[in-house]
Amino acid sequence: MFGDMISNEEVKSFLQNEIKMGKKSGTYLFHGERGSELMEFTLAFAKALNCSEEPLDFCGRCDVCLRIDSGNYPDVEVVEDPTGIKISQVRELIYKASSSSYEGRKKVFILKDVENLRAEAANALLKIIEEPGAGTFFILTSHSLNIIPTIISRCTAVHIKKKSPEEMGVTSEEYEFFFGDVGEIERYKKSDIDLSHPVSYGDIGEHIKNYVKDGDIESRVKIQKSLRDFMGNRKFLEDIEKIYFAEEIYRGSRDRNIAEGIMYEGILLNNDLSKTERLLYIKGMLRFPVNLQLALKMFFSEI
Repeated sequence: MFGDMISNEEVKSFLQNEIKMGKKSGTYLFHGERGSELMEFTLAFAKALNCSEEPLDFCGRCDVCLRIDSGNYPDVEVVEDPTGIKISQVRELIYKASSSSYEGRKKVFILKDVENLRAEAANALLKIIEEPGAGTFFILTSHSLNIIPTIISRCTAVHIKKKSPEEMGVTSEEYEFFFGDVGEIERYKKSDIDLSHPVSYGDIGEHIKNYVKDGDIESRVKIQKSLRDFMGNRKFLEDIEKIYFAEEIYRGSRDRNIAEGIMYEGILLNNDLSKTERLLYIKGMLRFPVNLQLALKMFFSEI
């Protein structure tokens, strides 16, 4: 139920009011920093629109809520693509949106990370989100508002804020270590990891490999510690050592999302604001088919 969700009281009230108004359709843009609970609120809204037990809320226990949580409810579909949602996916979405509901309730289409939409996909999407058919809802999610204005103008924007350290039940130091990422903090709280134990930047490649293999929070923490060690020592490192660090990241994984995430955290840890614009530009290059190895070398040579 909305009442069981911690944080974002204004958002919960707004979403409940949207349901109370009995809207037949709608298009929403849920946006917030990385680590904010975009999908938790998105799925909560999808459940509230379809729950069979709570007319102005969701119960979290009925067959509908449980199937939405497990991804097995046919009228709630999540569309995502790490490289950016493509026009073929949007065309399929348009076809499904024009079809009848499987369960006789609301159809909800969730499009993740719309800041990465391909241009042709964004143009095709505009036509369907402007006037959704009766019983059809679109929820777009984004970690930034770097989205074409015509899409933003067709959406009701909903800003999801991160939970505070107090709401998460952790210290400020623990919260800042994970940049307020709710998911990672929850995993950390279930572990006995010592955040104060240092890790060398030279081992980041091995930690990335382990994380890709197992996805465990300990490897994730070691990646973060390696990055912090590099950032703390970068002014004393030769160019060749910075390039080595970039090579180790590339050796650990050639997944562009992992590289982009490490770059993003490097920018957050960077205290030289004069470099921020340039670093953001290099990170943004990963949205295009550039050489990942070269982009990593450029980024960590300049940071």
